[in-house]
Amino acid sequence: MPLSWVAVGSAGIAALAVVIALWALISAARLRKRITRLMRGGGSSLEETMAKTHEAAESARTMAGSFDARIELLEAKTAQTLNKFGLVRFNPFEDTGADLSFSLALLNDSGDGITLTSLWARNEVRLYAKPIKDRTSRYALSQEETRAIELAMSTRLDTGEGRSRVNASRSS
Repeated sequence: MPLSWVAVGSAGIAALAVVIALWALISAARLRKRITRLMRGGGSSLEETMAKTHEAAESARTMAGSFDARIELLEAKTAQTLNKFGLVRFNPFEDTGADLSFSLALLNDSGDGITLTSLWARNEVRLYAKPIKDRTSRYALSQEETRAIELAMSTRLDTGEGRSRVNASRSS
């Protein structure tokens, strides 16, 4: 009898060993599949794959730094562009019936730029340009030119939504 108990116990231990071995094989297969998926980066070993991933991350970091420098340059250039405008139409002469004359201010963010004023008469049109520095000119500005400069400087561009919205107070 004691020998049969030993045989039954040995068979049980052998069966348990087989179950553990199968479990280990399944776990190893899952691990191999995960490592293979990780290794698709092109390396022949985990260390090589990690090194390539690190190099790619460093390259991306360098490229991001380059983009930052380019963005700063573009922002500096954009600040100098004539991106603010104001238009005032008016009637300078009492004998004409429409607001065919205008003053147009084209300014950058600092208030530098030009004003163009067109005076329309029945027989001729005259065009005047004046340089603007810090919202003023060394030449006398008319009321219409001053109003056009004020309108231009009140221009607000909303860049949050990817499209520009100009202030509603544009028409005069």
